[in-house]
Amino acid sequence: MLFLIFLISLTLVFGGGKVKEYTLENGVKLILKETKGRGIVSGVVFFKGGLHGEGKKGETHLLFTMLLKGTKNYPTSSDLSYPFEKYGGYVYSSSGDDFSEIGFSTKVEGLKEGLEVIKDILTAPLFREEDLKREKENQIVALKSKLERGMSYAYEELRKLTYKGTAYETSSLGREEDVEKITPEDLRRRYAEIKKGKNVVVALVGDFKVEEVKPLLEETFSVIPEGEYKIGGKDTFIEKDEVRRVKREGSQATILCAFNAPPKDSKDYYAFKVFNSILGEGMTSKLFRVLREQKGYAYATYSFYPTRYHSPRLFAYIGTSPEKKEHALEDLIKVVSDKNITEEELKLAKSKIIGDFLLDHQTRLRQAWYLGFFEVMGLGWKADEEYPKRIEKVSLEEVKKAVEKYINYHHCVVVEP
Repeated sequence: MLFLIFLISLTLVFGGGKVKEYTLENGVKLILKETKGRGIVSGVVFFKGGLHGEGKKGETHLLFTMLLKGTKNYPTSSDLSYPFEKYGGYVYSSSGDDFSEIGFSTKVEGLKEGLEVIKDILTAPLFREEDLKREKENQIVALKSKLERGMSYAYEELRKLTYKGTAYETSSLGREEDVEKITPEDLRRRYAEIKKGKNVVVALVGDFKVEEVKPLLEETFSVIPEGEYKIGGKDTFIEKDEVRRVKREGSQATILCAFNAPPKDSKDYYAFKVFNSILGEGMTSKLFRVLREQKGYAYATYSFYPTRYHSPRLFAYIGTSPEKKEHALEDLIKVVSDKNITEEELKLAKSKIIGDFLLDHQTRLRQAWYLGFFEVMGLGWKADEEYPKRIEKVSLEEVKKAVEKYINYHHCVVVEP
């Protein structure tokens, strides 16, 4: 009965539509999913690349900000947004570690007009000097603001340690000294590098007929040149324990540790997703129960295991008072390394993951995002449909073996007053 309820919930949340996949002659992958509702359609265009191969750190983030500042036929950000907003929708852009994206939501009757905007973004961005100057200043302010927050500051410092020599050594915001030097020519070069057919995934979810929207998508995305942007680099692993201490003003100590974790295509990937939930997701997690409830160290504590192309890591965080930092660091490492996991913890963790995953699929935009995300990360869009089932199948023994295999050494940063 419970399994039947789960399947019904899965169907309702995922919209009950079948997914169809097409590849254009230039290599662009289209992933289309029909739904039934009130005439909403959402799409996300993914560009593989992110931090990889940047000429100047922060240029990809700046590029995707500038793409929405004006194009030949939509010269201002207001002009560019209007075709979406008049239907109650919107358009956005963002850039992260492994990919960048342009996403939108609109009514089905506004899709043709919205795709005309997307086509202009692909072919005729303006990259005006005055816009670039302003956005460079904004990005530098965002960089400085990020470093004022304990967790963000610790993460930036830990990146330098655990990702040394890789593309992940800095965040997508880059470095201030690089951002200051970025020119319109740098943005055009970077756009040409990653705007290649085999590098682009387009996911569209909504209340449409595939045969009606497919020609519109072909017309829009066939303008992308053929080719592929090769992601270089290789996996690096933590091979010895290291703790780096950093002084900064404040009244709280921040501790952030990185541990080795399975690659995204490993059989241990899903087991580690469950382990991360057991360890640091919510008030039922081990970190919360031990470090906050039992030990009284923490203002906040949690863990996260991001999916990345290379050098996978599990991160564990705790914020505490300066006088407790040494004991908190020692006990955080002990909790992460502890293989004593119960069936009850396993069951609860799997329920949390599946519940969160399904709840995050309630909008068409998030459904489109997940389909494109799994595809652009090399796991295939079908991983979106399989994810809850794969999580449900994880056994206690698999989690324990994965912990024993990967949790061996650590990199930690302690930010203290």
